[in-house]
Amino acid sequence: MTSSWNRRRFLAAAGAGTLAVAARPLGAQGRSQVVISQPADATTMDPGRSTQVLTVNYFANVYDTLTRWDNTLKLQPALATAWKAVNETTWDVTLRAGVKFHDGLPLTADDVKACYDRILTPGKTVVTAGFATIESVQVQGPTALRLVTKKPDPLIPVRMAQMGGYVYPARLATDEGVKELARKPIGTGAYRFVEWAKDDRLVMDANREWWGWDGKPPAVDRVIWKPIPDDFARLSALQRGEVDVITNVPPDQMKIVRTLTVPATRTVAFAMNATQPPLADKRVRQALHYAMDIQSIVKNLYAGQGRAMSGGVADTDFGYNPALKAYPYEPERARKLLAEAGVAGGIDVALYAGSGTMVNDKQLLEALADMWSKVGIRARVEMVEMASRQKMVNERALPANSLLLINPQSTLLDADGSLWRLLHPTGLNGKYWIGSQPGQRFHDVMEAARYTLDAQKRRELYVEATRIVHEDKPWLELFQEVVLYGASKRVTLKPRADYRLLASELTLAR
Repeated sequence: MTSSWNRRRFLAAAGAGTLAVAARPLGAQGRSQVVISQPADATTMDPGRSTQVLTVNYFANVYDTLTRWDNTLKLQPALATAWKAVNETTWDVTLRAGVKFHDGLPLTADDVKACYDRILTPGKTVVTAGFATIESVQVQGPTALRLVTKKPDPLIPVRMAQMGGYVYPARLATDEGVKELARKPIGTGAYRFVEWAKDDRLVMDANREWWGWDGKPPAVDRVIWKPIPDDFARLSALQRGEVDVITNVPPDQMKIVRTLTVPATRTVAFAMNATQPPLADKRVRQALHYAMDIQSIVKNLYAGQGRAMSGGVADTDFGYNPALKAYPYEPERARKLLAEAGVAGGIDVALYAGSGTMVNDKQLLEALADMWSKVGIRARVEMVEMASRQKMVNERALPANSLLLINPQSTLLDADGSLWRLLHPTGLNGKYWIGSQPGQRFHDVMEAARYTLDAQKRRELYVEATRIVHEDKPWLELFQEVVLYGASKRVTLKPRADYRLLASELTLAR
């Protein structure tokens, strides 16, 4: 896709009389309001049922976790004010006193236990892999918890901050309760749910009793989230003052609007169902990588905003392996590998993406399909609605010899929260690759790492694991992202490397 083509699309969207966004509503007198636009609506408000970055942004404003990262990615207390290791497998956690849910009921240790018990029950959520080290959660008192792990786990403090660890009332953690939670969330977070008109708006009001305001009034009283799938319509809405903040700014349009950037903890990859031939052969998976010109993709589709990578771990994470370099673009080598695998005549694969997963997602799939066609890899491009994508993820229903665009993001700033969270047997890609199964070297190395208290030893295990990923290519690895937001001059916002867009961190010009 060329820059001139993008500019024509932008001008067309900006001049359209039927732009798909309502005029920005006026707040009530004396009340401040911002409108934030992402390319996709929430798929659910149940934090156990999605790890898609755009949807997690909604969760992060309504719910709290036990610990949290500030905007410098330093771990801080949240619903938990203290935690300590009693012994190698036991952690005592003290909850913040006086916290209330949005419905006015007090937060207790029983609520946290109910949420964590749901997470730890196989099949109830899609985030079990990140909490699988926990054996049990025990209530010691109204504000006292004990976490018992299966083996020594040095990452418990950061596990309590990860996506999926959001806390809601115990009554909403039941099989019936989560149906209500998915539509009308109740948390303890900085903003309380007001209404959700699917694919039009999701409205939140400031929770003035939130513990995190530190006695100061919130800068923004009301937040309206408006999904605008088209990148250029979203840019135009910002320019016209209809929205205040937009995510997923097309990189080649950065000069058109006021842009805020930061290198991300998120990477671009494709989950791959490699359970059957031909993708079951690692030579074929390697061929997919040698037939991709990542440098060209980053330059032409993302204006150079990204870094080619390999090994499955971003450079923001403990366990990043700088010795691994992305496979070079070598079409002839790709053809040779296909021939060695017995498929010299080429192969057929399907490329899936949820519309709005990331900037230029459709163009990315089309670019890959075009590059692969030059070596005999015939790719069918399938853009699907985000709800269909989420269903495919939740049910682990990616068809054989298919790939799905994902944005693997670190939940722990450690390889356990990126690489192992997704390649664990219960993770997104775990059932699709033999290496994730018990008895395989990758599985055993990653399991050993998560229970290793010695940081240097854990790093050595991660080096071995990332080398296996680099060699075996259980998924398609592309590049590490850069966060790109657009913002009006009335808004002050420091973008976060973890992609969390928190209204509590916004301030407004006076």
